[in-house]
Amino acid sequence: MTAGPRAAPVFALVVAGALACDHARPFEPADQHTVAPLTAGSPARITYSTGDDRTASWLPDGSAIIYSSEQLNRRDHDRCLEFLPPTGGTITRRTCNLQSVALDDSTDRYESPAAGPDGALVYTLARSWIGLQKGPRQALVLGTVAEPFAGAREISPIPYFASNGRTHSSISEISWAGPGRIVYLGQMLFYEGSTFLPDTFYTGLDVVVGDVRGPAAALTVVPGTDYASGVGVDPADPDVIYFTLGGDSRVYRQSLATGARDVLFDFGAGHIVRDPQVSGRHLVAVIDGSVLYGYEDAHGFVQRDEGGDLAIVDLDAGTVSMVHLDPTLFRRPAIAPDGSRFVVEASPRVPVHQQAQSDFTAINHRPDLWLFDLP
Repeated sequence: MTAGPRAAPVFALVVAGALACDHARPFEPADQHTVAPLTAGSPARITYSTGDDRTASWLPDGSAIIYSSEQLNRRDHDRCLEFLPPTGGTITRRTCNLQSVALDDSTDRYESPAAGPDGALVYTLARSWIGLQKGPRQALVLGTVAEPFAGAREISPIPYFASNGRTHSSISEISWAGPGRIVYLGQMLFYEGSTFLPDTFYTGLDVVVGDVRGPAAALTVVPGTDYASGVGVDPADPDVIYFTLGGDSRVYRQSLATGARDVLFDFGAGHIVRDPQVSGRHLVAVIDGSVLYGYEDAHGFVQRDEGGDLAIVDLDAGTVSMVHLDPTLFRRPAIAPDGSRFVVEASPRVPVHQQAQSDFTAINHRPDLWLFDLP
């Protein structure tokens, strides 16, 4: 651990408004059996669904990207787990839980998949009647990459009472921190708007470490991570995590074993950074954009977040390359295991909010996945 933050960053603008994200017209690929992106270069858009493609991660060997995809061709609009080649192209596998006809009248949302080095797969499940807009039954589930659903077991209900007394009503940004141990962002889930058409937003509460070796997960909040807004695990050292806090410009680094903490990088006063991912000398995070942190009488401290720009940091040089696209907001980057590229959610840009509104941080912005090369 170093003694303090790195030097003030040097920013460089690398992309500006060149690529549009047209969600109104579905893409029709000419080649149905390709392992190459359907657009050339970097960044490359790698999904084209008119539904949601979100919460992407990588298989530990880097052989595929796994993500949650909304099935608009199904009456129930399930969100299934899909696998893409590491460079984009044609889906190689789609896994939906079709084993029981009892599930035909429910919407099943499988999200935030994270594959472990031993073939384990942890994800979240939300299940509700078709058309129910809020209050689905949720759980943290442990299965395998080979059989995500058959033999899978629920290891924690959601919501649950966290070890610090807070209620976590959502889980995201799951990573494995060695065999049998996961790290994730515990969140609070709010429903706003009318009873029948509520908008939904999430705000971070705590970083959580979970021991998933037993029949039920042992979940422990990492002290001093109040109102965390993102978390990732160092791929070279699963004892080290990186996290951000609501309204903060800093990316923190911490040892899970000793609790020692320092500032890995500070983007400077006035910036809000979240969703940090680190591999080798690269830090990738989301910065600024349509984000608002503050205290609300009804909710306490919250960070409403529809996405922002991408910051790609060379930690050795202390330089920052900014990716700003006028029609696009980014969330949840995930760096490949070999550090050569990262996948990220890209949604149509909306007007930057200056105050809390009922449509702020709605989940219906229909993100696609894009792939960026790292230098």
